[in-house]
Formats: sequence, C-alpha cells, structure tokens
Amino acid sequence: MRLLVSCIPYDGGRSGISVYIRETVRSLISQGHELTLLVEPGADAAAIAGGPVKSVQAPRWTRRPALSMLWHLLALPRRMRRRRGDFDGFFLCAANRRVCRSYPLPTVATVHDLANFHIPGKYSPLRMLYLARILPFFAKRAQRLVAVSGATKADMVRFWHCREEDVTVLYNGLDPTCREAAGKAPARGSALLYISRIEHPGKNHVRLIEAYSRLPRALAQAHPLVLAGADWKDAGKVHAAAAGSPYSDLIRFTGFVPDAELGALWRDAGFYVFPSLFEGFGLSLIEAMARGVPCACSNNGSLGEIAGDVAITFDPEDTGDIAAALGRLFAEGGEERAARVARGLEWIRRYSWEGHARGVAGLIASGGAGK
Repeated sequence: MRLLVSCIPYDGGRSGISVYIRETVRSLISQGHELTLLVEPGADAAAIAGGPVKSVQAPRWTRRPALSMLWHLLALPRRMRRRRGDFDGFFLCAANRRVCRSYPLPTVATVHDLANFHIPGKYSPLRMLYLARILPFFAKRAQRLVAVSGATKADMVRFWHCREEDVTVLYNGLDPTCREAAGKAPARGSALLYISRIEHPGKNHVRLIEAYSRLPRALAQAHPLVLAGADWKDAGKVHAAAAGSPYSDLIRFTGFVPDAELGALWRDAGFYVFPSLFEGFGLSLIEAMARGVPCACSNNGSLGEIAGDVAITFDPEDTGDIAAALGRLFAEGGEERAARVARGLEWIRRYSWEGHARGVAGLIASGGAGK
C-alpha cells in the first residue's frame, strides 16, 4: 500500500513515541509498503526510516508545539484531500498528541496513553484542556483506533467514551537488538537501572530515590542507582531529591544515552526498576526482560499488564512498598533469579514490531472510505 505516515511529534528521537515511530515505520517498509513520511521541520526522515524514503516537511513555522497541533488539525486534512489519489491510507502514529479535524484517507490512529487523565498537572492548563476536550473529539473521527495496551484501551473507553469495538489493541514490539541479545548475554553487573526521561512527577523518580534511601546502606552500596535519560519537565526537583539523599554518592545521572551506547548500561545492570506513576506501555520493561535483567515495576496503568508474572510489582505512590520490592528483588537467590529470567524470555515472545505493523496495515486496508 501507499501510505502517508505522520511522524509528528518525533521528540528528537528521545522518547518512547520516537521508538514507536521508528520501529513501526521500518517494519512497514520491510513488509513492502511505500511510505511517505510527514515530519517536523528539520527532522531527518531517512534516519527515522533507516534509509532513503519519500517525505514531506511541515512548514517551518510549526516548530512550536501549539502551532504544530493547529497545523495538523486544520491544514493537513486539506493537503490530504488534494493528494487523495496518491495514497491508499493514512497512519497517525501519535493520536494522543496530534489529530486532524477530518480524515480524507482511510486512517489508523494509534493512542499510546491518556496520562493527562491520571497525572494532575502533567502539562500546562491550556495543553491539559486541549488533550482532555479537543483532541479526543477529533481523534475519534479516524476510521480505526489502535491502543498499545489493554490498559490504554480501557482508558479510551472510560475517558474518551469510545466504543469497545472501535478500539483494537496492538501491543508494541521489542527492539530488534534486544531480541537478538535475548538469552545470549545475561546481565553481569549489579547496578539498579531506570531508563526514562527525567520528568516530575510522572516518571516518579523522587519516590524511587526516597525508597532507595530507605534501604540499608550496605545493600545500596552493592546496588548503585543509575538514572538514565534526558532532563524534561521539572527535572530540577529530581536532581534536588538525589542531592539531598543520604545516598547521593550512590546515585548517578547519565543524561540522554544514544541507542548505540545503551549496551554498556545494560551490561552494568543487575536489576531494573520502572516506578512510573502511569505508562501506556513501558518499552524498557520488556527490553530488560529480553536482556535477562530481573525487574520490579509499578502495578498501575499498563505496567502490571505488561509485566505479567515476570516482575515484582509495587504501589508507585508508596515509598515503603517500593523499598520492600527492591529488597525482595535484591534478595533473590540464584535459582529464583534464573527462574524469573526464564519466564521473562518466554514472555517477550508475544511482543513484535513486525506483528504490530501487520496489524496496522490490515486495519488500514479494511478502513473503508475516508471521512
């Protein structure tokens, strides 16, 4: 099929949505579809696609998020209508961030999470209004809606008032390098790793730091805490919490780590923790499982769903519960740890970018006339 794919916003390649866009685009191309990527001003479409690809850049004045949202909403449908004969369908990669007022082409729109309904103050009041009131109205006009987890689908039914039958769950996939490494290179280090943008309060770093600081010092010394990710909203509060911790000398911020350098972090990791207050999926959780790293994670949102019986789960709003889960994780013996790793390697087999892309393409093919 000839598909127009909105890769906006790509977040400079530094977010879970970036991973989703990159991997789904590459899988669609590998399956023989002809893609034209709609990208932000200055974005490198070839880097997203992994090679030469047709692309269209949004106008330069859309660099500001608010203007990008407005252009996507009002101007893009007119452009699609003019070029309707050039494409068989439209794929909207992040319909929880960008939508159109109408969809002249058969459209599949992916929703990653509705975190704004769960985390008060996650965004500015104006953006929260847009996400809660305006965006859902137009997102539901797409012919097909995809949720990346059952938890996200449930939220779409609850908060957006979607009909169950209008939302298809297609799980995210596993990074190909992780799949290649699965079972071949078990973790050798002892560090406690968390990979996430440094964002407060949503990613819950402050409670993690507080929980880590409640561990016996000898245990913390044996398992230094590594926080990998770029600084985002209110990152200063996270850094302040780390600086004020009695274990500040055991907490390390790496900043953003490019994909090519993540291998070293995983080799040093003996354990992985994912304490986020809310996630639509949680890609790094299945990446940890693939690399043989035992995990502990939040029990809310999609994380409990994605974790299955592989990870130790905890209440992310209870620092005592987080600390207790970390203590259990660190205390596991060799046999228990090996069994957890084995369950994880079996569990990740259900997550595939190729399967996700086939699902998207199938929905577009059955999408009917544009509207």
